Amino acid sequence: MADTLVSAVLEQLTTIILEEARQKVRLIKGAQEEIDKVRSNLESVRALLDDAEERGKRDKSIKLWLHRLKEASLDMEDVLDEWNTALLKWKINEAQNAVSVLQKKVCHFISCFCFRRVVKLHGVSVQIKEINRRLDEIAKQKDKYSFVSREIRQPQIQPERETTSFVDGSAIHGRDEVKKRIISYLLCGSSEESSDFHLQTISIVGMGGIGKTALAQILYNDDEIEAHFDKRVWVCVSDLFDEARVARAIIIELEGQNHTSVFLLNSLPLQSLLKRICDSLGGNKFFLVLDDVWTEDGNSSDSLKQTFKHGAPGSRILVTTRKETVVKMMESSYFFPLEELSQEVCWSILSQIAFINRDEKQCSDLKDIGWKIAKKCKGLPLAAKTLGSLLRYKRTGEEWKDVLDNEIWTSDMIQKDIFAPLLLSYYDLPWVIRQCFLYCAIFPKDFEIWRYLVIQHWMAQCYLNSSSNAEMELVGREYFDYLAARSFFQDFGRLEDGSIFKCKMHDIVHDFVLFLAESDFVTKKVAYGENSTVELQSEACHLTVMLAERTSFPASIHGTEKLRSVVTFCGRKAISNVALCNLFKQSKRLRLLEFGWPDGLNHFENGIPDEIGQLMHLRHLNLSFTVNMKKLPEGICELCNLLSLDLKGCSGLQELPDGIGKLINLRFFRAAGCFDLTWYPKSMGRLTSLRELIETNIRVDHNDPKEFCIGDLENLCHLRRLWVKLVGNSIDADEARRARLHDKIHLHEMKIDLDHNMDEGYAVETLNPPSNLNVQFWTSCTDWYY
Repeated sequence: MADTLVSAVLEQLTTIILEEARQKVRLIKGAQEEIDKVRSNLESVRALLDDAEERGKRDKSIKLWLHRLKEASLDMEDVLDEWNTALLKWKINEAQNAVSVLQKKVCHFISCFCFRRVVKLHGVSVQIKEINRRLDEIAKQKDKYSFVSREIRQPQIQPERETTSFVDGSAIHGRDEVKKRIISYLLCGSSEESSDFHLQTISIVGMGGIGKTALAQILYNDDEIEAHFDKRVWVCVSDLFDEARVARAIIIELEGQNHTSVFLLNSLPLQSLLKRICDSLGGNKFFLVLDDVWTEDGNSSDSLKQTFKHGAPGSRILVTTRKETVVKMMESSYFFPLEELSQEVCWSILSQIAFINRDEKQCSDLKDIGWKIAKKCKGLPLAAKTLGSLLRYKRTGEEWKDVLDNEIWTSDMIQKDIFAPLLLSYYDLPWVIRQCFLYCAIFPKDFEIWRYLVIQHWMAQCYLNSSSNAEMELVGREYFDYLAARSFFQDFGRLEDGSIFKCKMHDIVHDFVLFLAESDFVTKKVAYGENSTVELQSEACHLTVMLAERTSFPASIHGTEKLRSVVTFCGRKAISNVALCNLFKQSKRLRLLEFGWPDGLNHFENGIPDEIGQLMHLRHLNLSFTVNMKKLPEGICELCNLLSLDLKGCSGLQELPDGIGKLINLRFFRAAGCFDLTWYPKSMGRLTSLRELIETNIRVDHNDPKEFCIGDLENLCHLRRLWVKLVGNSIDADEARRARLHDKIHLHEMKIDLDHNMDEGYAVETLNPPSNLNVQFWTSCTDWYY
């Protein structure tokens, strides 16, 4: 973490100096000297950080020194971002006003603005001086630790691509006997069941990482099971047993809901959901898997249990849990405790992954060391899989021996046996990817991680700024694939070309990353919103606000001065204007703000307050499924650093601010499901950084002076994905030519929704997209969920 933070600050310093030179504007008095000091201090410690991080695992004083360095680096990163933002706003305002007003007024404006800019940058310079004082002290303290300088190298992030060999070893090794026994109980019937219906529950019990979920998945997908039951339902329950959430998940599985229907389900009360389950079961014989149940409160599922009586005799429930008390609570008819796997089975799982793309001699040479490493798995299939993924990229016997003899196996920071192999894999990650993985602690357990979403999160935190000038989105894909290849992700959803578009983390991996995040400076705290006020530790950077069905967003959250992320999940009560204003006022460093994803149906008491414009660092804003918001405030147009704006499912939104064109860094814009938003301002054509424009209305029959038209795509040269609804009875050929779609060489996906009776062939011919592009047609009212 320290290495990437220091590198990021040094890169920002370079950017500021180059930008000032390009504009031929001298740094304000004293700032150049302070910036030189910052650079000197950080460069003096940068080459020592590799050794410091290694020794910090066992030396608490070094860990504290690193903590102070990270804290100062984060503060400096924010201050320099404030400096860059002031320069950016100066450029935006200068460009907008230099042409539109009389020369005399322009000069007056620029002189006034330059004065305000100097005042602003003077304040930033004072902050730099204070942080520099802290860095001076940190740099001096390094000498007492006698750190060893190591060469600074850019990480090589090129894991071998292999999709077919990532078979879950835990699902196919060592569980055949218990699988047969459970299947016999699932399939058997009895005379008692036919005369007096009694729903049997079978529980699989075992410690985390032992393969409960994998075994349940094998059972769920077994051909005999599929043929025997009329309906099969899989629900992951996890820590918090929320009857309404579980009920919605059951309905989705039973009825095969499309995404629009899922959206509507969120508004139904529990009683209506339970009635839907009764109707859907309709006397069918069902097989329900409740995976990862934790609650010991028998009353928490009483209502749901009553609905299951509407199934046919022979229906079964399969429960997986770590706790034997859950077995009693669920009134299980049978339970199967999973034992640890033998060393032989662990070796089989490990070697299956580790020996991919190796010849027989290499496998033979490494077998003895690998057998000893398999013993370290403690009979846990997740550990075997993790170590196999790590060893796969270790080519020599010496590297394998380093894994076997690593001090992590005896480290006092290990809380659980399973954490040791995960730690080995974690410390083997390049620095830049390590912070991306740590950030995933912000997602709740069993959260379905969409690749595009987590990449946007990483972009918002500036984790993907590449020295090679590669596209941030492409760098993010590389990092995501790297983590997937190292078994930090699982349960992949794949596209037709085999690429991953979503995944999950094993609950033990989630526990692990949460453990790391809470012990590191990049802390993740969770608030449940039971109280009107929530207290955080002052060093918290990322906050997940988990809201129960009938709780509301906290009116005040103290200790948020350094927060960089706020993500809320669930909740149905309206978020008050006071709560939002308090958050915006206290958390000026926010880079990411996300409400209600993915369950949605947000309600803001009075919309989004204009004060959101004060969040100068904000790069990602997700307002998905905000159903009562009619317009976006003009304050959003002040967020010149914003990279992504997601308005998916804001069904009541009617108006975008006229100044939206000021968001010159915006790369992702989505208005899918904004059914009342039929008019877009002309300034959309100034969003020249856009990579993805998802479901936007665009006029094609003429060039309207106020409305966004097809020709306004002319300067959007970086577009990669374009989904638009064409508005008008015909396509103006001159406007279509002005759009210059054929020149947009990066465009790889284009979907259009035709208005009225417009001909598909004529539309494609007139728009003239790149010749290698297969244009798709879709109906916005049914295919808006992305």
